[in-house]
Amino acid sequence: MSKRNFLFIVEGETDEPIFLKRLFSKCYSKQEYKIYTYKTNLHTLAKHLEDDYPDFDKNESDICLILRSYERSKSKRAVLSDRYTDIFLIFDFEPHHDCPHFNTIHRMVSFYNDSTAQGKLFINYPMMQSYKHFDSLPDNKFYDTKITVEDCKQYKRIVGSLSGYTDTTKYTYPIFISLTVHHLKKANYILTGCYDIPTVDEYITWDYTTIFDKQISAKNQYHVIYVLNTCIFILVDYRPVSFFRQLSDRKCQFLI
Repeated sequence: MSKRNFLFIVEGETDEPIFLKRLFSKCYSKQEYKIYTYKTNLHTLAKHLEDDYPDFDKNESDICLILRSYERSKSKRAVLSDRYTDIFLIFDFEPHHDCPHFNTIHRMVSFYNDSTAQGKLFINYPMMQSYKHFDSLPDNKFYDTKITVEDCKQYKRIVGSLSGYTDTTKYTYPIFISLTVHHLKKANYILTGCYDIPTVDEYITWDYTTIFDKQISAKNQYHVIYVLNTCIFILVDYRPVSFFRQLSDRKCQFLI
């Protein structure tokens, strides 16, 4: 296998980098990667694309070039100028945003669907902290865990008060796998109505626009968001066949 080099384009300067650094230190310690912090939200990025790159999804637009056109920091521009085998974009859904751009975000989800080409967009519902929305594991009722749009405004505080996994320095490899499996089952439930681990073939063919559309529908009809973290699927994307094989061979080692 040829050497891989990842770029993570993330929204925040603290939560996402802390999570990613711990994940790779415990799961894939030899993997090379860099993190670029955009320092603003998905809706702002969507607005930039609407205004300056309206045909971003109709041609082979380069997300790194797009972000470089807005970046003033010389060092951060250098990060965007490097070559990468995989590019991942990690942003929050933020249903309570004052000026939402969900139509453009839908286009982004559809277009940014391949980390080895134009990049892959992982949206966390409602926010990054959804990865730890558990008081204990396993959680057989996670399929029904949701949050009202109004409560999204204080989601960090809510998760901080209920989570049994607030300290990422205590995360181990089995914890990361256990969390990932719960979010895999939740995504599968949103897509198919079945709260179970998908097969590797099913996972590879997942359509993230369907997840996005169902979240939009839940927001509009019931004013709720199904809690789901998708950026943790990086662990699956890294080596899908190997990931699902270990769930069969070593299932007893994980809290699933």
